[in-house]
Amino acid sequence: MTQEDQKLIGSRLSSLDALRGFDMFWIIGGSGLIISLVKLLGFPESWSDELANQMTHVPWEGFHFLDLIFPLFVFISGVTVPYSILSQKAKGVPVKILQYKIIRRSFLIVLIGLSFSLFKFQWEAIRLYQVLWLIGMSYLIGASITLHVESWKYRIIIFFGVLIIYQLALYYLPYPGKGPIITPENNLAAWLDRNFIKTNLYRKVYDPEGTIRVLTAGMLGMLGGLTGQRIKSYAVPTLRCGIELFIAGLVCLILGWIWSFTFPIIKDLWSPSFILWSAGWSFLLLALFYTIIDVWNWKWMGWFFVPIGMNAITVYAAKWYLPLTDSRDFFFKGFANLFEDPILQKFILSAGLICIQWVLLYALYKKRIFLRV
Repeated sequence: MTQEDQKLIGSRLSSLDALRGFDMFWIIGGSGLIISLVKLLGFPESWSDELANQMTHVPWEGFHFLDLIFPLFVFISGVTVPYSILSQKAKGVPVKILQYKIIRRSFLIVLIGLSFSLFKFQWEAIRLYQVLWLIGMSYLIGASITLHVESWKYRIIIFFGVLIIYQLALYYLPYPGKGPIITPENNLAAWLDRNFIKTNLYRKVYDPEGTIRVLTAGMLGMLGGLTGQRIKSYAVPTLRCGIELFIAGLVCLILGWIWSFTFPIIKDLWSPSFILWSAGWSFLLLALFYTIIDVWNWKWMGWFFVPIGMNAITVYAAKWYLPLTDSRDFFFKGFANLFEDPILQKFILSAGLICIQWVLLYALYKKRIFLRV
């Protein structure tokens, strides 16, 4: 680990790493673990059914808990920008160098995501538009605006301006075959997915991480950058800042709900109402983690999540690069088969999968090995 990494770790918020780890927990198998635990503890079936429903993505309109995981990560990535980029700008590092670092990081994130399908060596299987594409491109947009636009008022204008323009474009900009209403397969974003860059699409006729969605996702990252600056403006963590984050969350939820009457909450389009609704919940979660871990100094509350959050890209890439389910079965399947209850078996396997990943991440954390891009 370099001296720059050591300084960065010393200046970063513990709550932010814990919140990122909480976010990634659901990626590494947390949903299966919690659902099986609820069933195992004998809670009413209606509870477990609703919980299972919340651990799925909505088909089109609406919002489930699982729909928050991706935008929350984009928001958190924005919050880190004042600590990783603007702090260097304040020390006199030229803006051109910092912009290069932003571009380089974005490119590497997209490249890692592209590698998940590139090494199949099948052109028709290559998928450019995927999670890391949207993370990388939204980081490029959000971090660049944060770097160059110092006024928070101008950034708020840019935020709402882009959301409005995005909605007007999807509603009114003509394209071949445009229909009278927006549907999953017939909208400007879907048309661009199919025609802008030819690539394998997740939904066949469109990709929920494709093309112009990076614009509104970038605004969520920029809002995160604004939030990070506000938090960093306090010399020490304070309850006042936690309350401000809580109020900001409520405001965004109200605005998102109002906006949904003109453009529904649709994750696959990263609609303006979805951005505001996601921002609202992201603010509330950040307020909770910030208050508990940084203000009240209950660091132990984040001990499980911090090792996951400190190597977020690593844990996501491991899902593709490493035979994690084979390792889980090798260590835990025999033990799970000792029990006849299928719910208990599922719980053991789910816990085993998380255990393997967490132990590896904790080892990296203890050795201060953080794989960054």
